[in-house]
Amino acid sequence: MKTIVKQKKDARITIRLSESDIEMLESKMAEAGYKIAGAFIRDFVANGTVKPKVSNDVVQIARELMSLASMINAEKPGSELLAKVKHIAKINAGGVV
Repeated sequence: MKTIVKQKKDARITIRLSESDIEMLESKMAEAGYKIAGAFIRDFVANGTVKPKVSNDVVQIARELMSLASMINAEKPGSELLAKVKHIAKINAGGVV
């Protein structure tokens, strides 16, 4: 895995955008999971594309699935496994914060 060294961002650039350009930028940022325009633009400039960000929901579901796998490996009773699956489904539907 490549180690990323954070660099100080001391150079500034100003651009002018029309309202439709801003709406397009915000839409593309939202699609990719970015909240900061500067990060979105830096990634695009550096790579020619933007890498979609992983949302907190996806991370939480992944953790719950790993927990479910551990429960299966530990041969937990079916009722506990079913309860975990229901919990994961609720998270996926946006029911747990």
